[in-house]
Amino acid sequence: MKEKYTADDIKSLDGGSHVRMRPEMYFEKCYTEQSLNSIVFEVLCHAFDEYLDGNCTEIKLSFSNDSFIVEYNTGISLKNSKNEDTTYAEIIMTKIMACSNLKKHLAVGEEFCNLGLATINFASEYCELTTVSENKKGIFQFKKGVLKTKKIELFESETTWTKIHIKPDPSLFKGLHFTSDGIHSKAEEIKTKMDKLDFLIEDITK
Repeated sequence: MKEKYTADDIKSLDGGSHVRMRPEMYFEKCYTEQSLNSIVFEVLCHAFDEYLDGNCTEIKLSFSNDSFIVEYNTGISLKNSKNEDTTYAEIIMTKIMACSNLKKHLAVGEEFCNLGLATINFASEYCELTTVSENKKGIFQFKKGVLKTKKIELFESETTWTKIHIKPDPSLFKGLHFTSDGIHSKAEEIKTKMDKLDFLIEDITK
């Protein structure tokens, strides 16, 4: 029996690699509920932030059996973060692994805002973020959480908005899908907590 461990025995994993190696640790609710439904509402974490700050008033959710799109009327900043060449939008999508906003947990419920967008992005086969903010439009495409293409251009607009399209990786969630009843049930619960939110749902599972 080997009694001592050396550096060769230690395998260091970045956040994305760990999510993909142990998805059941991060997406426990998906496995207990036997569906992907909870992922949709975790993606709305930023929209809920903006609602509580009085900015976001409209959310539209479209979903099929294996992918979904969320749209809401608030943008994500396309400014570069301090001391980094990456935008705040990229940081949200690749660095924020968990939500620790106590105010939001009390208002919305921790069960809806536990994971960060980065965790979900890492567990996705494909993800595209489009956001309009500060008269700029940013389009970011990711594969398994890794940024593949990025385009930021001037975009004159009186409104700001965000659209996120995600397809969870079926190799990590074998046999799990989005379900109409589950999505609608969770959405109704959100509506009772956010009575000023216009929450529209388009079901294309049929």
